[in-house]
Amino acid sequence: MKRALALPTLMLTFALAVGCTSDGGGTEIAVTGTNKACTPTETDLDAGKLTFAFTNEADDISELYVLREDGSVVGEVENVTTGSKRALDVDLVAGSYELRCKPGQTGEGFSTKIEVTGKGGTPQKKADRTKKFTAIDFEYENLDLSDVTAGETIRFEMHNGGTEPHEFEVLGPDGEAIGEVESTKVGKDGAATISFDETGEYTYQCILVDPKTDKPHTELGMVGTFSVADKS
Repeated sequence: MKRALALPTLMLTFALAVGCTSDGGGTEIAVTGTNKACTPTETDLDAGKLTFAFTNEADDISELYVLREDGSVVGEVENVTTGSKRALDVDLVAGSYELRCKPGQTGEGFSTKIEVTGKGGTPQKKADRTKKFTAIDFEYENLDLSDVTAGETIRFEMHNGGTEPHEFEVLGPDGEAIGEVESTKVGKDGAATISFDETGEYTYQCILVDPKTDKPHTELGMVGTFSVADKS
């Protein structure tokens, strides 16, 4: 994704060799995104901490997702300009996943399956509760975020009742994405489980682009903020 509400990004310089490690990350796997493909150097990986070293060789700005088999987002990096590099740190348990590159940060992009085996990794937290809402051009209906407290993990279930695709991305107090319901087609449902680890001001948004106006949905109303407080 993202052009709206993203903080300036510090371009990271790192080695792209498989098997080395980076500060805060794990085993490094190089991933190259082009206009028509998303290609990692390895597709069979050991469970645990991994760093996907993403290079954008597409003609447009791009992003990289790691998706679970159910389509939920493990992590992403966005706003990766042509010729630049970003690192995506994840912690994966055994299972099937998908790497997805999105040149232009729109549409379905291009994917490659990866398999993770072994006993390492940290399982996703179980949701404490579920919030259901509907995305309609250009607002989120029945979305109440007034009662979110630090330490909670919430499953968000979104139905797209609009006339074009929508997403629901949450940015933490530092402006970095902490979770997202990925781009969901008209009439379909999407979901994401998001943990709120700290207090502060959070942002939610959809920055897909409206083809009629060529504006991101944030500029058309699909954006807002909410506060996460300590549990009383």
